[in-house]
Amino acid sequence: MSGETGQGRAWLRDVDFLRRKWREDATDPKTGLYSEALHPLIDAEVKRLEGEPWIVVKAKLFDLVCRKMSIGMSEHDWFPTFGLHGKQDRRPLQRTVGWRAYSVVMPRSCPDELKEMNAGNQSGDWSMWVDFDHTVPDWDFVLAHGFPGMKARLLAHWKDTPFHRALLITADACLAVLGRFIAYGESLPSTTAYEALMLVYLYWTLSEQVDVFKVNMLAHVDQAVLPLYRADLAAGRTTEEEFREHLTYFIWQWGSVDCFFGQSDYIGGTAADGASEYNELSRLMLDVNDELALPTPKLQLKLADNTPDWVWRKALDMARRHRSLVFCGEKPMTHVLMTSFGCTDEEARTCNVHGCYEFTPKGQSAETGPGYVSMLKPVATLLERARRGEFAAGSWDGFLSAYERELHAKATRCREIACAFEAYLAEMNPANLYSLSMASSVERGVDAYQGGVRFASTHILQVSLGTAVDALLAVKEIVYERREMSLAELGELMAANWEGHEELRLRMSRSRRKWGCNDAEANALGRRIGHVFGKAINGFPNTRGSICRASGHSAYQFIDQGRRIGATPDGRMAGDETSKNLSAGIGADSEGATALINTLAALDPDDFPADVPLDVTLLAWSVKGEKGLDMMRVLVQRYFRNGGCAIHFNVADVAELRDAQEHPEKHENLQVRVCGWNVRWNDLPRKEQDAYIMRAEEMMP
Repeated sequence: MSGETGQGRAWLRDVDFLRRKWREDATDPKTGLYSEALHPLIDAEVKRLEGEPWIVVKAKLFDLVCRKMSIGMSEHDWFPTFGLHGKQDRRPLQRTVGWRAYSVVMPRSCPDELKEMNAGNQSGDWSMWVDFDHTVPDWDFVLAHGFPGMKARLLAHWKDTPFHRALLITADACLAVLGRFIAYGESLPSTTAYEALMLVYLYWTLSEQVDVFKVNMLAHVDQAVLPLYRADLAAGRTTEEEFREHLTYFIWQWGSVDCFFGQSDYIGGTAADGASEYNELSRLMLDVNDELALPTPKLQLKLADNTPDWVWRKALDMARRHRSLVFCGEKPMTHVLMTSFGCTDEEARTCNVHGCYEFTPKGQSAETGPGYVSMLKPVATLLERARRGEFAAGSWDGFLSAYERELHAKATRCREIACAFEAYLAEMNPANLYSLSMASSVERGVDAYQGGVRFASTHILQVSLGTAVDALLAVKEIVYERREMSLAELGELMAANWEGHEELRLRMSRSRRKWGCNDAEANALGRRIGHVFGKAINGFPNTRGSICRASGHSAYQFIDQGRRIGATPDGRMAGDETSKNLSAGIGADSEGATALINTLAALDPDDFPADVPLDVTLLAWSVKGEKGLDMMRVLVQRYFRNGGCAIHFNVADVAELRDAQEHPEKHENLQVRVCGWNVRWNDLPRKEQDAYIMRAEEMMP
């Protein structure tokens, strides 16, 4: 363990180790096995335990990994090493869980839905999978009582059931890991704030890397650790400089893991007396994240009228320098939580912000995001049917009505399929460690993902609303207003990927009659189809004791689905990306950020109660100096007043991006915002880099 503190930027001497720690074996080989070497043991154990309840088998597999994986410590780090590889698809139990879900449970329990899900995944109608990536444990209890306290609570509610036996095996396995480090001779400093960070790190590792449940938020560190930090300072157990070093190495753990979607934590909020909860630890977290300039962790900031000015200025300045931040509005989140979730004032005030933009009541939530419905694909589907002579619409109203029926049907079916297979989540991947952290799950004796908590909503997410609006308006213009060709002929042109009609393609691509330009017709159409989507999803019961909710978040599907969807009448070529989140397509927001925000105001936020996120691209020269920060703040506050919940920025310099393409070695730390997370510019494929450059160029005067 690094023992030198008070040296300023001490992490610089350890950066090589920190970068590779979660990407290659950094453990002591005498202590156990590393990652893939555990697979034969896991496979043998699955065979040996055949016939036992799967929840118990999963717990024993967890125990096997905890006891057999290699461990270690390094003089270059304040946090231990584990014989686990950071990437999600290389977790030791990932193969077993995936095999169980897709090759055993779903073929047995919902075979028709599995076939239909896969067909829709291939066609681009939707993207669906079994989701175990949205857990937030009850951090208050975990940090107050640790693994011994979780075990004690389980024993206090003990019943001799497979559920309780599995959780006891899991609790003992966690304690065994701690015992292994003690036996290894590892000593920890006496600073309790550091110990809290260590506990967060240990829980995260055991949940995400062993139990195959992604931990979607790191504990609201600036609030949860603050009393310990202040007590440590008062008692002389640490100094600000020493804890800054501990926090730096803590943050580096996720910089090393480098999960593509990033690791989230939120800061700030409002206290019960109405005062802001931003504090000296919030400032320290912002400073350290700024200094490290890592794509992850990503910070979500809860913002309200009481948020101090220093927070606004620091965070907005970080955003315009490509740091990984998202700005979340407390007032719009509170509205959604109280009206859609039925939360109390206190539950809404203290809600967790996690993942990319999600927000849920703390200590009692287990949401999923298993389905992403394409808003664009129904346009392509109708045009293909018209090309084959299977569909005709004599009027624009007829075409739009057909589109709405197709969208509603696909969204409804996605929801139904998701609910069908979510009835078996606990048979696929029992949430043993997560359930152990949740009071209601332990008390009821029910898996946290399968009805053990109060808020277990299923989120169905939209993809490409903006491009869908643009494509629909293009159909209206080409076929029904200008009558330049029939619907069938437009379908033929789309199948030919615009071949021979480049002039028309450019005209539609450069049209200002698009989502993002604050065009009245586009705004009304976006609101209309947003309502169609929300009506197919919101309020319907799921199979986990809660309901379904529509989300405006698209994650990476604006690229993945784009690859599977042919050319569309808005000027988009086959395979090109679509619009992300609820924002505009590439180049469509040509009237500036204010017009884009006013466009989003046309939506009814109640149609997307899971989240209403917006991506904004700004040119670097437009946000320089103090006036630039003021302008960004006005945009954020206006968006919140309109009901938007989350907003984030890409601040682009075309010359810098082009130079980074040609000379990547000069821009190793350059980041861009993808969709709720940051990535290094050099890690993006050339086509995606070109899309960022095109967005910026379209905005240039």
